[in-house]
Amino acid sequence: MTQSQEHYLETLSKSIRTGFSTIFNPSAQRYYILEHKVSSKYHKAGDTQEIIVDNIELGRDPKCQVRFDESFTTVSRRHACIMKEGDVWRLMRLSKTNKVLLNGEPVISQVLNNGDEIQLSINGPKLGFIVPAGKKKTLNSLALTRRFDLFRDQVLRPYRLMLAALTAVLLLCVAIGGYVIYSQTEHIGKQDILIDKLNTRIVSFNTDFANVNKKNEERRVQDSIEYANELERQKAQFDKEIKRQQEITRDAINKIKKGANISALLQESCVDNDVFLITAEKVVISIDDEEYELKNVGWQATGFLLNDGRFVTARHCVEGWLYNVSCDSESELGYALRAAAVDNVRIKAYLKAVSTNKKKTFNFTSDDFIIDRSRDRIEQIGVNDEGEPMYWRFAYPANAAEWPAEMWSTDWAYTTKTNGAKGKLRSDVKLSRSLLPLQQLLVLGFPNGIGVEDGNKVIDPISYELKTSRKGLAKNGCILHSRGTDHGNSGGPIFAVDDNGELTVVGIVSRGDQRSDEYNWAVPICHMYEK
Repeated sequence: MTQSQEHYLETLSKSIRTGFSTIFNPSAQRYYILEHKVSSKYHKAGDTQEIIVDNIELGRDPKCQVRFDESFTTVSRRHACIMKEGDVWRLMRLSKTNKVLLNGEPVISQVLNNGDEIQLSINGPKLGFIVPAGKKKTLNSLALTRRFDLFRDQVLRPYRLMLAALTAVLLLCVAIGGYVIYSQTEHIGKQDILIDKLNTRIVSFNTDFANVNKKNEERRVQDSIEYANELERQKAQFDKEIKRQQEITRDAINKIKKGANISALLQESCVDNDVFLITAEKVVISIDDEEYELKNVGWQATGFLLNDGRFVTARHCVEGWLYNVSCDSESELGYALRAAAVDNVRIKAYLKAVSTNKKKTFNFTSDDFIIDRSRDRIEQIGVNDEGEPMYWRFAYPANAAEWPAEMWSTDWAYTTKTNGAKGKLRSDVKLSRSLLPLQQLLVLGFPNGIGVEDGNKVIDPISYELKTSRKGLAKNGCILHSRGTDHGNSGGPIFAVDDNGELTVVGIVSRGDQRSDEYNWAVPICHMYEK
């Protein structure tokens, strides 16, 4: 008899001995419980199985003590087994194609502990492993009828084909022996022939059984080798990716730390050619069929042209009447502010944008711009002389203590009505969300009119460096940076150095913080592209 067959028969014999021990000597026999956490054809979620034998298999094969139906397509026929080693139980993977997970981690062979969770393949069924303690730790805590049922299901049923085969062989031997004794005086020759045939069949049966066990053993070894190689390959790939990310991060940090880096990049890139001075030339108020023109409204701001053809600025540079720009409630523009919330009132600003040396000039109206008005509010601010309510539309928090800070993130506007013109400025949506603390930034614009006809060029935007004040975006969805921007800078571009060492737009100058003179807010460029 081959070694593989002896191992199988030893397992069968051991299982039968263990089964009888559970019936006649339960106080010396420990067991464990498997809790089904997923419903199947054979068990509902929450059902438990007391396991009394030392070796069981889990899978879709009818011979498995823990069986799953055909709907579990990622569960193999013989997926895994649990074997007893001394006083502990060990989980082993049998499947060649599907994984076995213990507490969420893939395993090939692992000792089980009380409370562990077994899963057959990713997204496959889960089982809880429970070892009873105290008075319930041995099988004498189970009724005799229950132990008989478990003996039948876990010992007799899985090995019924083997037992049937052995029983058939024994019955065949008895029958032949009786026949030989009955006819020995007349059929000696036939007796020898029958015995030879029987021996031949037994040898053939043993050989076939040994070959099956040998193939199963070879398959298990090959599965273990392939799985170990796959784990090694994945680990090597993971280590390679970690190293690559570390190199990218280190290079980016080195670029940021170079003090002269931004200045040098500014000279090389000529990005100031795509920065524009914006002037509000007039505001027209339409009430029903009548129009009123307000001149000398007087606000100036900054805008810029991206390489995708978008002309970008801040919203408060386009709809200045909503932001109380250089006026009070008694001025002409102040009355426009009051009228902004009335349905039959329409307000339009006429804007002119001019680039360095006047090489590019655009004329826009406020209606040309795409704007996020989802967080605007209309509030009553009082009553008129006739006692009728007066309303005001707010697009920006006039008082940080009263208005939600999240509204600040809508202070952006852009238009594509540039007659096909495109700039050289690039934007980086991803970087705008994830700036590092104290990362160097560059701002171009016209603070308080500086740079407008006061140098060698007609329009010469000034540049200066800032630093981020916190990691990523604040709760209001904006970039907080050190003090530097002022009136006139609004709508201008804020640059950072990307992973490739190039200047890229990450934000739009918005406004200062009413609580401090040390910090300003910028709208990240990502908000404009996500709307």
